[in-house]
Amino acid sequence: MEEARIEPAGIPAKIYDPGDARGLLLLGHGGGSSKDAPNFVALGRQLAEGTGLRVVCIDAIGHGERSTGEDVRKTMGSERNAAQMIADWRAVTDDLGGGAVAYVGYSMGMLYGAPTVAAMPEIKAAVFGVGGIPAAVMRERLLGVAAALAHPQVLMINMTQDETFPVAGVHEFFDAIPGRKKRLMFWEGDHVGLPSESTRHAIAFVNRYTS
Repeated sequence: MEEARIEPAGIPAKIYDPGDARGLLLLGHGGGSSKDAPNFVALGRQLAEGTGLRVVCIDAIGHGERSTGEDVRKTMGSERNAAQMIADWRAVTDDLGGGAVAYVGYSMGMLYGAPTVAAMPEIKAAVFGVGGIPAAVMRERLLGVAAALAHPQVLMINMTQDETFPVAGVHEFFDAIPGRKKRLMFWEGDHVGLPSESTRHAIAFVNRYTS
């Protein structure tokens, strides 16, 4: 396993390369976190080792090395930020030679990841962790994003007591995804309580639909 800090398209990122990779997996971190957070570093390694894909995690707008010192909660998940993240992921993917086949993102990484996946038809499998529709102000836009997710296989992994992404909003987003290429799993607990077995499910899902 080789890992390094890189700057594809001028965007701070970490890459995890298992060697002889068969494609690229995009990893979206959560709000208030970064590419360098220990849990996302560990996750990047697990995903690369478990899938045989190169994994790249970028600092989201306003996070990590891209922090401006402003309160990111004011604009987190906004349409403007989502558009920037779509452009960022496209630029990073192109700079790394293309080959993106999967996206895995958690919480804010789902809010930015879902529109990114919708805009990248080459992505075959998407895993959205502890995400859904968090607030009424985002409802119509996110339902439109969900409706554009007809091309990939989608796995949503969520928590029953999540106050950030309530169960009703999770179901609403899931139901708006067209067709039958979607799965929804729940564990008991709050927003930060996803168990380690959820990562094993994510890896198995990516392997099944990108092999």
